[in-house]
Amino acid sequence: MYRSDVDCGGAVLKVKLLACVVVVAALLLVSVSLFAHHGEANYDTSKVIDVKGTVADFRFINPHVLVYIDAKDESGKVAKWTCEATSPNLLLRRGWTKTTLKGGDEITASGHRAANGEPLLRLMKIVSNGKEYGNL
Repeated sequence: MYRSDVDCGGAVLKVKLLACVVVVAALLLVSVSLFAHHGEANYDTSKVIDVKGTVADFRFINPHVLVYIDAKDESGKVAKWTCEATSPNLLLRRGWTKTTLKGGDEITASGHRAANGEPLLRLMKIVSNGKEYGNL
């Protein structure tokens, strides 16, 4: 039986409009987080340096895993370095855990130093107990 007093076209239009609004909102949310990431802009990527020292702290946290190192500078004074790796999720896939590094471990960290000269390193690799961990 056909009823001419029911307007199905309006309901379909409302569903399509709602679907479009949801898709646009999702795209905006994703793009905001992409723009928020800083990348390597604050690091001097023209050279790689090595920092040898003792792990003071290891934080397996988001958004970046952090390794704090006590290392002697040229004058023999202890400098406190902050080393930034990639996300815990990526490191988990590469075999890392919360206990991969421990306080007191002797390591050599390699990476790009902060462009402003601060003791901050964007990690590329770590050597600990003869084992090399790369792609950090």
